[in-house]
Amino acid sequence: MVAMLSPVSALAQAGARTNTDTAVATAPNPATRARAADGQTLSASTAGSAAPAQADTKPEDRDIVVTGLRGSLESAINARRAANGLTDSIFAKDIAAFPDTNLAESIQRIPGVQITRDAGEGRQIAVRGLNGDFTRVRLNGMEALATTGSSDQRGGVNRSRSFDLNIFASELFSRVDVVKARSASLDEGGIAATVDLHTLRPFDNPGVHVVTSAQAFYATRADKVAPRAALVISDTTEDGVWGALISAAYSRRQVIEDGHQTLRWQTGGWNLANVSSSIDPALRARLNGTGSDALFYPRTPRYFIFDNDQKRLGLTGAFQFRPSDAFHIDLDLLYAKLHSTRIEHSLDAQSFSRTDATGLRQTTIRRMTVEGNDIVAADFGNVDNRSDNRLDTNDTKFHQIALTTIWKPADRLTIDALVGVEGSNYTVDTRTFQLLTDNHDFSYDYRDNDRVPTMGYGVSLTDPTAWRLDVYRPRVNIVKNDYRIGKLNIAYDATDWAILKAGATYTRYVFDTIDFGQDSTALRGRAVGDLVYTDSPYSFGKALGVSAATPRQWLFVDFDKALPLIDPNGTPLTQNRENDRRVKEEVVAGYAQVDLKSEIAGMPLRGDVGVRVARTQTTATGAVIVGGVAQPVTFERRYTDWLPSANFVLEMAPKVQLRFSANRNITRPTLTSLTPGGQVQVNTRTVSVGNPELDPFRADSVDLSLEWYPTRDGFFAIGPFFKRIKSFITSRTVEQSYAASGYPLAFLGDQRIARPEDIFFFTQPVNGPGTSLKGIEVIAQQAFTFLPGPLRNFGGIVNYTRTSSDTDYALTATTSVRKPLIGLSKQSANATLYYETKHYGGRVSANYRGRYLTAVPGANGNDVAGVNAATYVDASLFWNVTDRLTMTLEGVNLTNQAEDQFVDSANRVNSYSKSGRQLMAGVRWRM
Repeated sequence: MVAMLSPVSALAQAGARTNTDTAVATAPNPATRARAADGQTLSASTAGSAAPAQADTKPEDRDIVVTGLRGSLESAINARRAANGLTDSIFAKDIAAFPDTNLAESIQRIPGVQITRDAGEGRQIAVRGLNGDFTRVRLNGMEALATTGSSDQRGGVNRSRSFDLNIFASELFSRVDVVKARSASLDEGGIAATVDLHTLRPFDNPGVHVVTSAQAFYATRADKVAPRAALVISDTTEDGVWGALISAAYSRRQVIEDGHQTLRWQTGGWNLANVSSSIDPALRARLNGTGSDALFYPRTPRYFIFDNDQKRLGLTGAFQFRPSDAFHIDLDLLYAKLHSTRIEHSLDAQSFSRTDATGLRQTTIRRMTVEGNDIVAADFGNVDNRSDNRLDTNDTKFHQIALTTIWKPADRLTIDALVGVEGSNYTVDTRTFQLLTDNHDFSYDYRDNDRVPTMGYGVSLTDPTAWRLDVYRPRVNIVKNDYRIGKLNIAYDATDWAILKAGATYTRYVFDTIDFGQDSTALRGRAVGDLVYTDSPYSFGKALGVSAATPRQWLFVDFDKALPLIDPNGTPLTQNRENDRRVKEEVVAGYAQVDLKSEIAGMPLRGDVGVRVARTQTTATGAVIVGGVAQPVTFERRYTDWLPSANFVLEMAPKVQLRFSANRNITRPTLTSLTPGGQVQVNTRTVSVGNPELDPFRADSVDLSLEWYPTRDGFFAIGPFFKRIKSFITSRTVEQSYAASGYPLAFLGDQRIARPEDIFFFTQPVNGPGTSLKGIEVIAQQAFTFLPGPLRNFGGIVNYTRTSSDTDYALTATTSVRKPLIGLSKQSANATLYYETKHYGGRVSANYRGRYLTAVPGANGNDVAGVNAATYVDASLFWNVTDRLTMTLEGVNLTNQAEDQFVDSANRVNSYSKSGRQLMAGVRWRM
């Protein structure tokens, strides 16, 4: 990764008062103006008293220039100390120094931030227990909206408000701010937080600069080497009027995952006539039992191999014109492309998920072992096995143009404006080919390993004569996001102790998703012949440490050979209009705010008080079922919210300050939740139905923080927080047969996968009664400069967050269950130990996220579904060979941490996988 062009740590020199969302200080030199948290720039003439007093700072300390990791950490400390609201930041040197392949893995180091991962890489973030839908991500002052895809077990295609951060390489950015306490001037929408991303700009580091890097990426499980490279070129004129910067980052990432899935556990459905008489009659009676007597077994026990090949390209351009301190123009351009292919090979025992006469009803049970309510080991007969070969080709293209201007027509008056356009287009082309082999012996045993069982098959898995071709299922899904913004802010320095601010914003967001697909059975029943790989390039279980009895290979279709036979002419797919959805959201917002400076008992007090009003209009289009036929329908909705806020910082002593924040905020419903109609998922037996009448989440929040800054590179804080979330949106789930739902049978496609009489789970979002969330954050950061000799080069960072919240989830119209919030980890923590000198250094970082839920209920009789706790350990080393040349070595997931998904409070395995360690070695050169 590139060692980014680090912004000058001007916060240590002066404060700033501005009409921007977060106060950020500026240096007195026009060529070193810093950028505010919303991407705007400020001149030295706006410097004021927003920064805390530092009367005890020694004059000689201010002349010390701290670079590298220590410098970036010091900048982050100063940014938090200077802000009126509660803000945590990462500066460029900090991002570049972490062994992070994308922004999500950098942001997770901030207190209270957790991430979700896909294929061993960070994808989305959660803040203080609230999932990504509650976090508003802004890029250069504009809300960022981009979609990528993942495996079905990790959410599949993202159609929510959660931002997929894995589209961006961290090399393209200079700074990240996570704002947890909102001012009125900050855009509404992020109940959990607002994350501000800033791309590089030339005046971040004036002069001529060229930085380039090259790395080799190696994933131990895939055993492949892939390139990673970046380039930054920047120049500013000597008079500080013009500046231009271009940057580019490219990477390829090849990762293989091994794992086991059950696709949930279920109960009942057995034909007791096919159960061996040798089985204990008491256990035999429980096979179709209910309640506490029910026995659970895996729906679709399977081994799988996922081969992920990802190519990421990012380009930025920044042009700045500053003819005077009174007038600035900044143009930011960004383009990103993420192309990935994911090949999924799975070996399924599929009879257990089929309730018809050719599925579970004909399966025999010869032996079984029960522990509690689970059948943990068993031998079966007449089981059908399936080999799936699925190819997903994912393409995401993102672009943004943002133009910012700042004008000071008078000494006390500042006007700034932002206009921008942004778009994201995502396409996934999915091709699935299945092989079948019917009526064989099968066994599984979870007793030695409850996450990856030993499974036995009564057929040769690599014998072509044992298999026959089955269904071919092509799918194409398109998701488009289009965003436009216009914003105007005005600030007037009314007195030495008050700044009056006002502003207005207009945004328009359009979301479209289009679905195509069909099933083909043209080759069903055909002998596989030479249409399969006879020499598989994969060997299962390398990263898992499975038993010797576990099969390592099985046959799967060779797409290159099979596709010309089944579809030689490339027949266009049928558009599934029942799955097409569109939402247009227009928001007009305005605010009034006063920034204050005063004293209480001789202690400096600063802060802001204001109110924001936002009027939202949504137009949602989808399909509803009328007489068994999908018909398009459109709903419109309008609502207005008044959102007061107050932030105060009391400097109790030169090195101690107390922070208080209170605000009201909203998070608008997930986009797909607003559309009428539903989407049928045959493989998982689920139907998701929208609700265009949903109210937004509305929350009142209170934050406290007691902070101590003993040295320029030390920082300690403890802060409780509380949120009362009203009109909380939950999902109501109904279990019934598909035939009883009224949905067209055609939506099932191939009925060998799912039958009309099969039980499906129909879910619809509804507004619940609300819930409360409370927690505490503890932060300690210190460079050990007080130690003697080489020990003074060490430093440490530790933060811990504990959050608790329960809410009522609707089960039916009259019943509910109380469980923790979906996505909430009660505990999360980060720890980093670093050592840095002028010539060499390194760090080791650990990130812990506690167990969290992903669904309530968990379907099939399981009360919940979720993800188990995980700890990821990363490390990095650097050696400055010369002033211009640096060598780096980095490692990610050094402990080969598993991704462990479960169902039910009994912690039954749902999906368990490992992708191995990831190593990067590289060089970096700068001019």
